[in-house]
Amino acid sequence: MAEQGTHFWFMSIQTSNADGTTFVGSYQGTITPSRGRTRLDLFSQIRADIAERDLLTRGGAVLAFDIQPNKV
Repeated sequence: MAEQGTHFWFMSIQTSNADGTTFVGSYQGTITPSRGRTRLDLFSQIRADIAERDLLTRGGAVLAFDIQPNKV
């Protein structure tokens, strides 16, 4: 099993395609924030990373976002 970050996150983003159809994508992963980072810092970083990987999400609306410690 690959090394996991200290925090688990998920984000759902809604966009409209050129033909007007709606697309909703869900994304998740783990991250280990550096000391002093805020939820807003992580939200912005994760949002930018998703937009870089999935061009369809650019300009979309974030419907949901959460980040929690990655332990049960």
